[in-house]
Amino acid sequence: MVCLFSIVVLIAVLIDSYIEEHHKSEQYLATLEEKNKEIEAKNRMLERNNAELIKAKEKAEKLNRLLYEEKQKLKKLSITDHLTGAFNKMHITSCLRKEIKTTNQNQKKLVVAMIDIYNFKSINDTYGHLYGDYVLKRIVRVMMSNLRQNDIVGRYGGDEFLIILPDVSKEEGHALMERVRKKILELKWESNLKVTISGGVIELESDELPSLINKIDQLLYKAKNKNKNRIEKEVSG
Repeated sequence: MVCLFSIVVLIAVLIDSYIEEHHKSEQYLATLEEKNKEIEAKNRMLERNNAELIKAKEKAEKLNRLLYEEKQKLKKLSITDHLTGAFNKMHITSCLRKEIKTTNQNQKKLVVAMIDIYNFKSINDTYGHLYGDYVLKRIVRVMMSNLRQNDIVGRYGGDEFLIILPDVSKEEGHALMERVRKKILELKWESNLKVTISGGVIELESDELPSLINKIDQLLYKAKNKNKNRIEKEVSG
């Protein structure tokens, strides 16, 4: 009888122990579930924050690209002649100064040309300034399409253009400008107008910028006085 009672008591104790452990397990599982929910909530928050950060980063990158593009546009505007698309006087002069320095340092060849349009004032007076602007634009297009990729064209003033021809001899530079002159002569204009250019081509030796410009200017006037449809050449010295 005592043995049976002991067994009953033991079973009761085991049942109580099981119930208590089961209750603890349920509490532990409930706590784990709560923690999991908190972690999931935090993960969702992090994902939202990450998504917002990614969007903010993409927006910032887009703004940076737009700012860079605008800076490039402004830079181009600051160095470009707005009418013809050639470089303006300030930039072509800066380019020439750099090319002279590079050429003298590296003992390379450099040819510089200057051209102007014969009787351009008469074209403006006869056909109007808008047509004169059209003439200037076409002249620049001809130069751009018949010179080399590394040649530099700038509007030096009015109908005068300065052309920098790196790494060529005087003869090669003269041949390039002769090709331009002939292409311009072939252009068709209204009312049988003939547009011609005069120019000078000079090869750099040891000149500084002012003396080089002075020499090429003299060559230009020499060409104009001779023929008005001529490219004059001479080696600086």
